[in-house]
Amino acid sequence: MFDQFEKHLYQTVFPTRPPENIFHFTTQSGILGIISSREMWATQVHFLNDKHEIFLTFQLLEKQLKRRIGSAQTPALRSLLVDIRKHLKNIDQRHICIASFCEKGDLLSQWRGYGNQGKGYAIGFNLSELRKIAKQQHFVLWPCVYSVSLQLELVNYLIDNWLREFCDNKLSHEKMRKIIDISTGQLAPILKDESFSEEVEWRLVSSVLTSKSPGFAFREGQYSLIPYYKFAITNQSGNDCIKSIIVGPSPHHELARNSLTTFLNTQKLSRVEIKSSKIPFRHWK
Repeated sequence: MFDQFEKHLYQTVFPTRPPENIFHFTTQSGILGIISSREMWATQVHFLNDKHEIFLTFQLLEKQLKRRIGSAQTPALRSLLVDIRKHLKNIDQRHICIASFCEKGDLLSQWRGYGNQGKGYAIGFNLSELRKIAKQQHFVLWPCVYSVSLQLELVNYLIDNWLREFCDNKLSHEKMRKIIDISTGQLAPILKDESFSEEVEWRLVSSVLTSKSPGFAFREGQYSLIPYYKFAITNQSGNDCIKSIIVGPSPHHELARNSLTTFLNTQKLSRVEIKSSKIPFRHWK
């Protein structure tokens, strides 16, 4: 059912005219690490800046399952829906890692988060090439879904798929749990509250990982160690998909551009186009 659901996701949420490039906002230390290592750190979902956003999908699923349980026409259907609901309550510790991008490379809200003190950058990646690289590493790249009506459609489509799969096949509870785990892992990272729609965010989403997965690592966090995945931004031929870099608002714009140019030259990335933010510099708080 996973291929079927992924196909439905593509048909439903992937734009008919996708942007040529998408942008990853980062800091000085971030751009140094990404360019030097040709890797991005995809953070485990429970350690995102807003750790509650991943639960939106579970809240929607809970609401729809509760509604269906109340209107179930047979005891067997009601029992199955209750089982699904129980499984959902036990899968909130999945190791799914994500990295975020925006369609807009010069966005005030993002500079406020990453560019304070004039230290922000937006790395522009070619969308088509990044999708190919993602597939090689068992990641997918989706636009986030902000529309409430579309979110409900996707959640109910997922429930319908579970019911068909579980009714047609006699599966163990462990097999059911695994199917629910993997399929919610595809959907949960891309449903976001509509108040964030300005970001027009895309997310790079891993398959379900374990602590033994190659590339799985930990970094220092404010309150705890943070698990993440080392996502390579080069393809199997060693070519990366960085096309441009936007230097964020800065009190020393030319200096920032010149030093970035020199750094890219040392990394054999002189072909990368460098642009400057059109937003005036402020000491945002």
